[in-house]
Amino acid sequence: MRAERLMIVGVISVVAGSLAFAQVGRGGSQWLTALADAQRTSWVRSDDKISVPALSKGGFELQWTSKLENQPRGAFGLGAGVTASGVTLFIPVSLVTGSSNNVFAIDNDLGYVVWERKFNLTLPAPTSGCPGGISAGATRIVRLDGTVSSLPGFGGGRGSIGYRSVVGEPGQGVPIEGRAGSAGVSAGRGRGPAPPAPPAPPQGAGARGGQPDDRIPGSPRPADGAAPMRPTQRPSGVGYVITSDGTLHVLGLPSGKDIQRPAPFLPANARWSSPIAVDTTLYAATSGGCGGAPNAVWAIDLDSESKPVVSWKTNGGPVVGAVAFAPDGTLFAAIGGGQAAANGKANAIVALDPKTLRLKDWFTQPAAEFVTGPTILRHGDKDIVAAATKDGRIILLDAKSPGGADHATPLYASKTWLGPGATVSADAVATWRQQPASGGGTTWILLPVAGSLATGAPSPNGAIQEGAVIALKLADTGGAFSMEPGWVSHNLSAAATPITVNGVVFALATGLPAASSGRGTPAVLHAYDGATGRRLWSSDNAMTTSASPGSLWSGTGQVYVGARDGTLYTFGFDDERRATTPQ
Repeated sequence: MRAERLMIVGVISVVAGSLAFAQVGRGGSQWLTALADAQRTSWVRSDDKISVPALSKGGFELQWTSKLENQPRGAFGLGAGVTASGVTLFIPVSLVTGSSNNVFAIDNDLGYVVWERKFNLTLPAPTSGCPGGISAGATRIVRLDGTVSSLPGFGGGRGSIGYRSVVGEPGQGVPIEGRAGSAGVSAGRGRGPAPPAPPAPPQGAGARGGQPDDRIPGSPRPADGAAPMRPTQRPSGVGYVITSDGTLHVLGLPSGKDIQRPAPFLPANARWSSPIAVDTTLYAATSGGCGGAPNAVWAIDLDSESKPVVSWKTNGGPVVGAVAFAPDGTLFAAIGGGQAAANGKANAIVALDPKTLRLKDWFTQPAAEFVTGPTILRHGDKDIVAAATKDGRIILLDAKSPGGADHATPLYASKTWLGPGATVSADAVATWRQQPASGGGTTWILLPVAGSLATGAPSPNGAIQEGAVIALKLADTGGAFSMEPGWVSHNLSAAATPITVNGVVFALATGLPAASSGRGTPAVLHAYDGATGRRLWSSDNAMTTSASPGSLWSGTGQVYVGARDGTLYTFGFDDERRATTPQ
């Protein structure tokens, strides 16, 4: 008995050592959903690679590119990726969608395509408003408090269980993930050398036919590889992807296989916002009338085998951007301009119950035509909902009572920051909080704009003609809010929603796609000290084509940009694995 216990301890030590080794040279921060978290802040709070002092020293550069086989549809190409550390014990990966019904898993260190999944579905001809195909990135399960699990490759919402136990069920041995293809899944393309094949799993370790087994230990083995799991075994080592036919796929991160039976979710050929999975439910919003889908918020129960779907229809304006969540679980959605029917909503921010999608509260004003989705920030003892309007104002609402008793009174409405003819250039603002060691702190709101700025906006980084990111400081004097510009980026062509990683603001000029009237302009990524606006780094001419909308993300100490032509650009510092791998 003692010998058996020692052997078990030894196995746990080996696997734990493998998990620790997986983090050598690569930070543990993960990007689990579009715009980073449930509050859609686009903020990675800490990272052990990226920081203002680190970028000030140099060495941050283009690490690799990988050309992914995907045909763009309209403006859409590659979606925002999601990251996972140590999915196969040693390899951190990004899960990236392509507009033409493609999904790729990329080795974050080398740019190697671990696997790719192509869904052979009939697609309608794209139009400017309805491009068809996959219109948003993947998601993983996120927590309402914005944190991620400290275990590599795992993590999920409240009450989730581990995707794989460290030691398998009795008689199953130690689970060891492989790296190989399966039906509908291919592996091993991309720039950079293919890593050596891992050893074959020991007998009973859960491998089937030489392929990775993504089942949770102890769950029934599906006859067709895609049977529903028991509700108590909700996975967290998976990615959730919606295909153009409106079907939700639960893909195992090590292999790309469906580990649950695909479930109908949205109308076919709809255009949907970035999905997000919180606790036991996955959400998305449809707009534009594509595929006959109404302007609506949708939710699907991930724990139920029958995967029931509920929805809330605006009966008015389109849902703008992605839905966001307050820490208490309330769902917020921005509704754009339109003609509202009875009990419908337009020019509004609505608060919905996260399970039933019942309307709980709302803010609306006829002049408040929202063009970004909500972003939720914590300031003092308040959770504040922030969104931008078409005329360039930022409106702040109390998450506990948006709009007050009359549903029309905000906490604060800023002046416009736009010059004549300018617009807000992305469907989300970003926010982060500077927290000095001495206490206190500054809340920042980052607004991406296209065109010139209003008179009086600071421009220490040169004249702004095409667009910029404006960094705004939020002040609170006795409960009275105000906002003033702190700094402005350099001139940016089609500025994307910026991301903040450990105090470093990354601002992307997405550039313009080539057209009959000209060659277009390539994307350029800039890094700024988020507190001062001092530029720390620029990608200059590293990228040769324009970026896809919404395809900027971070994770595992790197920053990624997906180009419209299918090229994935990855920037970061060289680490041990990359430096010692033969090129």
